[in-house]
Amino acid sequence: MGNRSTSTRSKGKGKVSGYEELVQKLSQLGLKAPKKRHYSGTPRSVRTLIFKLVEELEKARGEGAGVGLTEEEIQYIIYRLRTIYGDPMATSIVAKLSDMLKRRASEA
Repeated sequence: MGNRSTSTRSKGKGKVSGYEELVQKLSQLGLKAPKKRHYSGTPRSVRTLIFKLVEELEKARGEGAGVGLTEEEIQYIIYRLRTIYGDPMATSIVAKLSDMLKRRASEA
């Protein structure tokens, strides 16, 4: 039984680099990472799921969430949505599209 405890601890130590990788990926996506103590207490299957979800989020953001719009088309949508006053959803979409254009400009 003593060996089992030791092997469990060594697995946890091996996941430190996994935590650092997660922090880095979440930071690049503009998301807050969990505290290290919360991460180390998470079962391996949940950690795997988290990494897969982060990878999918990276892919979706890299592809513009699957929307193949040109910059001109996005600017037109922003222009049209700005004419809708008092609609919180339109305001939210305008903000997201504006952020997308800023990210594209900074990556270019």
